Amino acid sequence: MKRTSAAVLFHATLWTVCGMLAAVFSTAHGCPFCLAPGQTWAEMVAEADVVVLAELQSTDDGSTGNAPSSIVKVLRVHKGRTHLPTGKLITIPDYIFADQGATVLLKGSLQDDSRPVVNETFANQTPQQPAAPPVIRKVSAKTSTTIVWDFSEPQSSVAFDYIIQAPTPEIPAADRLIYFAAYLEHRDNLIAADAWGEFANAQYEDIVRVRQSLPVENLRTWIADPDTSPDRLGLYGMLLGLCGDASDVDFLKRQIGQPSTDNVRFGVEGLMGGLLLLAGDDGLTFLEESRLKNSATPTYECFPVIQALQFVWTYEATLFEKDRLRKSVHPLLHREDVRETVIRDLSRWQDWTAVTVMPDVYEASRQDDPRTVRAIVGFLMTCRKAPEADPATIAAADRLLTTIRQQDGGLVKAVERDLGVTP
Repeated sequence: MKRTSAAVLFHATLWTVCGMLAAVFSTAHGCPFCLAPGQTWAEMVAEADVVVLAELQSTDDGSTGNAPSSIVKVLRVHKGRTHLPTGKLITIPDYIFADQGATVLLKGSLQDDSRPVVNETFANQTPQQPAAPPVIRKVSAKTSTTIVWDFSEPQSSVAFDYIIQAPTPEIPAADRLIYFAAYLEHRDNLIAADAWGEFANAQYEDIVRVRQSLPVENLRTWIADPDTSPDRLGLYGMLLGLCGDASDVDFLKRQIGQPSTDNVRFGVEGLMGGLLLLAGDDGLTFLEESRLKNSATPTYECFPVIQALQFVWTYEATLFEKDRLRKSVHPLLHREDVRETVIRDLSRWQDWTAVTVMPDVYEASRQDDPRTVRAIVGFLMTCRKAPEADPATIAAADRLLTTIRQQDGGLVKAVERDLGVTP
């Protein structure tokens, strides 16, 4: 999928915020390398009562003093045949931005109008008289059903076919993904975006189940294409890691390349995750040597590695020895721009060996980096309660925590309140 430069800029800004938050708060919902998508068409169709393809006959933009409206002719009905026969002309209370004769996708819900309507009432009391029940003079009942349209946009008949043939949400996710995999880079933007959304919404374990059905040759082509959009690049990198072979290890290394000093590269975290899936320790060594152990590596090249490591820790727990992953991020403890994130990860990963370097990290951050100090305090408090921590490690945590309490007791108390810890 191609994007305009403005769209890429928007995505870049969004990735900077969301990607860094993802590095701090890993999640087990949906694709690990995808931003949360909107509602997919399968979900919208499942909720709708009426889904039709129509032909635009005429439009009124409201400039004549009337409310904006459009007249369309029903061509095909997917849902709602008893209410909208083919060939019927209907008025949509919306201005549709399309040329006369264009095909339009309409979606709506049914509203039951069967309810009593009071047309005239009055009460038979005056301010001087006791209150009495009102007397209803006339009541009428409506028994019709109204279609409330909530979507009307130009769409091709090809897109309509894709939408109505798509497997419903009730079908097992792995079976549904096989259908959508064939449309990931469809020439129709709506189709391609929706297919991507289905993968972005899918749980990782369901994606793994369809690895043999993934379009491996297409994935290589899309990843190598410089115009592939960043949100898709992350997904494609992970997918290639699931379905690729040994030849893809060097391919992914080339695509990841050496750290860029010129610009932020979005989607590279998925390429790194795919490399770890395919190459294991060799892939991790490549990321360590090129980025984690290189103090000149820009921050924006470190965060994608952290995300890739969080991915394998969460979703591929047996891929690496846990100590191997823990130690790989230790060099980042001495980097001001990422140390807070790394400390929080190490606390979740229960790496209490890092307590030995925490005094140096504290000294480097205590003057002007309270967020890192809070992370250190949280790490130390968690370490003290960890059953797997040895006595010497707990004692070291106690000593540093005492020092921090003496120098910034208010901050320590705030962390205790957040964690529900009793001093």
